[in-house]
Amino acid sequence: MPLQRSAVAVVIVGLALAATAGAAPASCAPATAKTLRASGAARIYSKGSVLYGCLGARRTRLGTLRGTVPFPAARIVLYALSGGYAGTDTVQMGVDTFGSTVSLVDLRTGATLATAPATTPERRAESFITVTSMAVNATGTLAWIGRRSAIGVSSPTYELHALTAGHNVVVSVGTIPLVALRLGEKRLSWREGSGGPDESVPLPL
Repeated sequence: MPLQRSAVAVVIVGLALAATAGAAPASCAPATAKTLRASGAARIYSKGSVLYGCLGARRTRLGTLRGTVPFPAARIVLYALSGGYAGTDTVQMGVDTFGSTVSLVDLRTGATLATAPATTPERRAESFITVTSMAVNATGTLAWIGRRSAIGVSSPTYELHALTAGHNVVVSVGTIPLVALRLGEKRLSWREGSGGPDESVPLPL
């Protein structure tokens, strides 16, 4: 009957609309790229040895995943994504040195909002600075744990930083390893040692 056919058609259209509404956002990454991180409509992806971030029609080159020369060589080893913000850790490998620089990128505009060394400076020669973990939130805060050591120094130093477009804050520093980094929109949390107490601070700093 006509009424029954109309009712069936309405049900089918309703189901199709519901399926479309529940579908994941279309990827801004090229079909030939490898998606490495996804957050809402934003993506971090690689194409060959180059790392990109994208949001909508804007694609931003973040750096390279492999050094092009043996020494000094620079490459991205860590990356994070939340909302329209990406964070990267770029290492610089020299002769008997290892440095690290973090960057906060706004994928909506393609602008690098801030960069900072992974730790405070190591004054000794043959120094080694790395990032052990990194997180970024959807309001534009990048947090990471840096590790600083050098030949002749008995224990490495660990530093927890929070970076925004305005400033870089050293949240915690010491020789006890900092672990379990967690970054939300309202709080930054971590732990001192694997069995240590949980610590946290409110955001923004």
